[in-house]
Amino acid sequence: MLQKIRDNSQGIGAKIFVWFIIVIFGAWGASSIVSTVINGTPVVSVNGVDIDELAVENNAQVRIQELIESLGPDADLSSINEELVRESALNELIQRELMLQYAESSGMVISSRAIDRGIAQTPDFQIDGVFNGERAQVLINSMGYTPNSYRAALSSQGLISQTSFAYGLSGFVTKTEIEHIAKLINQTRDFRYILVNLQSQFGNIEITDEEIAEYYEANESQFMQEEQVSLEYIEIDKDDIFDEVSVTQEQIRQRYDEEQIEYQSQIERRASHILLEAFDEGGFTEALSLAGELKGRIDNGESFETLALEYSDDIGSAEEGGDVGYTSGDNFVEPFEQALLALQVGEVSDPVRSEFGVHVIKLTEQSESSIESFEESRDRLERDLKSAEVDIIFLERAVELGNLAFESFDLTDPAEIMGLEIQTTDLFGRSGGTGIAANTDVINSAFSPQILIDGLNSDLIAITPSRNVTIRVLEHNQPQLQPLEDVRSEIQVLLQFEKINAQTLELGETIKTNYQNGQNIDSLLELQNLSWNQLNSLERSDQSLPPELVQNVFNMPAPVEGSPIIDGFELSSGGYVVVELQNVEEGSVDDFEDAELDSLKSFISQQSSNADLEALVLGMQERAEISR
Repeated sequence: MLQKIRDNSQGIGAKIFVWFIIVIFGAWGASSIVSTVINGTPVVSVNGVDIDELAVENNAQVRIQELIESLGPDADLSSINEELVRESALNELIQRELMLQYAESSGMVISSRAIDRGIAQTPDFQIDGVFNGERAQVLINSMGYTPNSYRAALSSQGLISQTSFAYGLSGFVTKTEIEHIAKLINQTRDFRYILVNLQSQFGNIEITDEEIAEYYEANESQFMQEEQVSLEYIEIDKDDIFDEVSVTQEQIRQRYDEEQIEYQSQIERRASHILLEAFDEGGFTEALSLAGELKGRIDNGESFETLALEYSDDIGSAEEGGDVGYTSGDNFVEPFEQALLALQVGEVSDPVRSEFGVHVIKLTEQSESSIESFEESRDRLERDLKSAEVDIIFLERAVELGNLAFESFDLTDPAEIMGLEIQTTDLFGRSGGTGIAANTDVINSAFSPQILIDGLNSDLIAITPSRNVTIRVLEHNQPQLQPLEDVRSEIQVLLQFEKINAQTLELGETIKTNYQNGQNIDSLLELQNLSWNQLNSLERSDQSLPPELVQNVFNMPAPVEGSPIIDGFELSSGGYVVVELQNVEEGSVDDFEDAELDSLKSFISQQSSNADLEALVLGMQERAEISR
């Protein structure tokens, strides 16, 4: 019944909510990511539930931003395939919708109290570890949510989390699996090896002019200088405008007074109710009579929560003692909200009639926003007022610069009219450069036909939200083959590396083959100043040797009947290793400390549960009606 009240208070069918915020609040101990609640054109339907275009784009932008951050500041943004990212974002939303449908069909529910507890425990909503209603309200509004829609999004994500949590507890590992894994993890190996490395002879490798010329002619594509441009540009920066703007004390005081009025309205109230349903006048008469009787019993000391459980027709809230959660004035129907406003904490209302029946309402909590003094707020208000004025000026100048650039043949007139400096960039290619030339939009614009070929000024380009530029090509160099003399030293070093690596490989293979064939290689090793290195009980986790060497040693088959295994392999660093594997000792569960064994079991169980959850999602996808 509570859901009916909330649905009707918003208007049935008035809005179609498409949400998926990735928020696992403090009760589950994970971090939160929030996506916008929006309406849009459907992209895909999952068992009759639409996922719209804007939801996909928002999720894709989050993925792209995460990818950019992971690549670092010097990343080549042109390598990001936005279509693949978008497809991944869409698949993620499909899987989340399937998980939500599965949870709902399984009878999973999230109580109002659990949602309230999760909100109260969200770190972003706290100040000094204590929940702050004002901060929560501002952050929720900034994410584009109302209290209702935010709670609904939390409920949806909570259902998905319940499913993941349930599968997380389902994984297990057998004793046989642990023993098998222990044999591999704790296995040790005895071996000796010869490291062949001729890099010390690098300077003795001679490369002739003929070899350099031959390599140059055969590999001209390696020495092509890419197409390049340099730009001249005009920039407007919002930060440069701040010093031009001033605000009066009267403006600051007026804004402070306006905030006081706004703060006064930011009071959240938590309510409980007993609902007696009524559908006609006779029913309302009976409900009003019973409600009056219940009010009297509560006034005489009986428990509101006990009576709610016994009498309330709102089954969902009745099990929670009548608790229907928080409202800031717009969660419930008007008569309910008006009655709640008249109550003090702990007070119970007289019977209240609404379109759903008759309510007995109790105000259980009330949080009022604290108000800073004028002196505490002065600097912030001045900064905010300046920012608002700067935004207006910045927008006006951006429009003006865009118009002037469009109307001019070059950047001279726009720069003079607006009192701005014409700046330039170094030459850069399609992979970008430094400064504004690292911006993807600048690169794409610079190499567009209108700018590159026709020589026009560009449209206004946003470098950041506070910086805009208009560009014009200053110099354009076509791709060209670099002269041989410019790349001679590069080719010489490259050919020296090729020769030294070839010699290293040849010597290493010779040593390995001779040793495998039973020949005495001592004299050969002495001639090359090489020797065996013996290592016993090598573990997989050993960090004293190059990881590549350890990996190859553990990839070798175990010796049979005491006969050593001989092999050799190249190193990515250019050396060559000849290995004689002498003995393999299997590991045991007894080699683990108790804590290590528990950690291993937990890890394997988690992997098992993850595989089960993945299989569940894939199975649902195969059975689902998904139309694109």
